[in-house]
Amino acid sequence: MTHPLARLLGTGRKRVVGLMSGTSVDGVDAALVEIDGAGAEARARLIAFQMTPFTADERARIFALMRGDARALCEGNFLLGERFAQAALEVVAQAGLSLGEIDLIGSHGQTVWHQPPSSPGGGVASTLQLGEPAVIAARTGVVTVGDFRVADVAAGGEGAPLVPYTDWVLYRRAGRTRALQNIGGIANVTVVGDRLEDLIAFDNGPGNMMIDALAPAASSGAERIDRDGAWSARGRVQDDLLAALLDDEFLRRAPPKSTGRERYGAAAVEKWAAAHSDRAPIDLLATLVAFTADAIAASYRAHLPRVPDEVSISGGGAHNRTLIDRLARALAPAKVDRFAEENVSADAKEAVAFALLAVCALHAEPANVTQVTGARRPAVLGKICLPPR
Repeated sequence: MTHPLARLLGTGRKRVVGLMSGTSVDGVDAALVEIDGAGAEARARLIAFQMTPFTADERARIFALMRGDARALCEGNFLLGERFAQAALEVVAQAGLSLGEIDLIGSHGQTVWHQPPSSPGGGVASTLQLGEPAVIAARTGVVTVGDFRVADVAAGGEGAPLVPYTDWVLYRRAGRTRALQNIGGIANVTVVGDRLEDLIAFDNGPGNMMIDALAPAASSGAERIDRDGAWSARGRVQDDLLAALLDDEFLRRAPPKSTGRERYGAAAVEKWAAAHSDRAPIDLLATLVAFTADAIAASYRAHLPRVPDEVSISGGGAHNRTLIDRLARALAPAKVDRFAEENVSADAKEAVAFALLAVCALHAEPANVTQVTGARRPAVLGKICLPPR
């Protein structure tokens, strides 16, 4: 019997499912992608995409994992594996295909803790994503690659951001310099040009995470998020509070750098809002939206050779009109718009990236960009899990 990895290595064009859940804990993004080739010349075509929201109970349980004990983390790892497997099954069915027609799955999992080498306060450099890939492989019968971040951290890197390599492979264009700005729970940018060695990428700071934490209070419980920026548009930015937020050690720190919920999560927002309870919640929300936009713009001026001519926004923040309008004003005259590349949407971009990272792992191709993460050496990212035979 042919070894499943040998068969996959001999397949030039692969159908791959990429799975992603970000720090906002909105749900599972599932992209079914046809990937042709490997390495710098690989190409991807999106076949199907869907986002399956987490229920309120699921979100509460995931947030509880971030302060959970060993049993909770162990159970959560397997439960999230089931959830990711179900998302893979659903996107394959949506495309009208069978699991036997799928070659590979790449799953980022759900980050519950991220403590890179640059974290203040010391501690062991480490990162933890849950959503057991062995469960995904067992439920789908498809070879699954997961746990992508740990190899870079083991090599001395930040373990983030991880999509810059796939951004360069898929979205570079000859003679053009493009900023690919993702605004998920955390904001991160990749600036791609002709050469991989010239690529710049880093976490800018907060994305939707702080905004989401305050949206329920600002909307009097009507919304879980600042949908389309409608609620923040009604508030007034508090300039004194904004200036204090922007006086932030992480924003001043030079790359390589990454961050997460530990710095910009709900606990930090609750503490900040309580300290300014004399201000209207809707004004505090408007201030956090302004903070996110201004932090991104400030990072470009501090850490890039120049502001790129073209800035393409992906992630949930691409839907927040108030945020994007402020960012466009801050980066003028640069062209700022929602990411759209052939048939890959702003919402699908991250899941597509993990489909390609799975192919890189299969071919033992290093996919961390060392000047981005600070790793001491290139590393093959991801652990390969074979389904039961």
